[in-house]
Amino acid sequence: MKKLFIVIMMFFVSGTLIGLCLSITKGHETYHTYAAHQNVDAGIQLKTKQALQEQEPISIVFAGDTLFDWSVRKAIHQFGPDYPFEYVKDEVSRADYAILNLETAVTKRAEKDPVQLYNFKSDPIALEGIKNAGFDMVSLANNHALDYQVGGLLDTIEHLNSYEIKYFGAGRNKQEAYRAQRIEINGKKISILGFSRFLPAVRWYENEGPVIASAYQQERVLDAIDREGKDADYVIIYIHWGVEKNNRPENWQRQFAYDMIDRGADAIVGSHPHVLQGFEYYNGKPIAYSLGNFLFPDYVKGKTAQTGLLTLTIDGDISMQFNPFVIRTNQIHPLEGEDDQEVFEYLEQLSYGVSIEEGIIQSNS
Repeated sequence: MKKLFIVIMMFFVSGTLIGLCLSITKGHETYHTYAAHQNVDAGIQLKTKQALQEQEPISIVFAGDTLFDWSVRKAIHQFGPDYPFEYVKDEVSRADYAILNLETAVTKRAEKDPVQLYNFKSDPIALEGIKNAGFDMVSLANNHALDYQVGGLLDTIEHLNSYEIKYFGAGRNKQEAYRAQRIEINGKKISILGFSRFLPAVRWYENEGPVIASAYQQERVLDAIDREGKDADYVIIYIHWGVEKNNRPENWQRQFAYDMIDRGADAIVGSHPHVLQGFEYYNGKPIAYSLGNFLFPDYVKGKTAQTGLLTLTIDGDISMQFNPFVIRTNQIHPLEGEDDQEVFEYLEQLSYGVSIEEGIIQSNS
């Protein structure tokens, strides 16, 4: 009788344990199924977020020739590196990306390149102002990057790296100088190339390095566009060109811009003349011929003190918008009252087949 009781109890306990195990197993299956659903939902949400980001417009701000010598140097020593950009910082920082032309060597060296009439040199602390204002990248493709010879350019590159500011248009060798800076925003790959069509000596671009990317040899430019455009969604060119103080581009510049676009460039931005020039769309692609000076010493007056921020908006096609400013007392100041409209009307007269309404530059065709 006792043995029968023990057998019955063992059967009961075994059944209970089996049921409990089944229950636990079932619970785990339910948990794993729920977790799997969570993972699927998270994946869908991530893909949806990425898809929405890829549909969002991309804004890239461009500014013109920038240096921190003479009176600007003194102002920075007195008021700090953020002082020149006090009134443009908010607009620059709102953009997805921002680029300017660094028209100076950033070095402590004293030995100038004697080929130059004017040699520009800026203190490294000035780059802190660029960074704090929201600029991410600079062009070194200009006629002052080698003002303090090879050592000065190498110092400039070192200081830019220390402030985590990217550069293009010059390099330690030709391969680096003619290579694009690649950025990716909202899933779009954008290649930025820089060239200069005004350089004071052949050795600035024909040595093994360091060198500036030259636009004297147009095939070099067009070949670079071919190469850098192969795995990019957009190719943007920032080119140093034109005749100083002329408010219109030369005929060869317009043709060169067309050739670059025909070869695959999606936008052309220019600088060097030290004055603003007009705008154009060619085959739907924007061209800004000169952004003028952006930050220069207090000797600039009148047209040479006119400046502004160009915003390229990538939303399938690329559109342009220009917000005018003025250089005054070593700062970039906003305009007042109706001065904006006067600048828009002036630039519209200098442009080709566009209208400018409240800074928005639209093709008339």
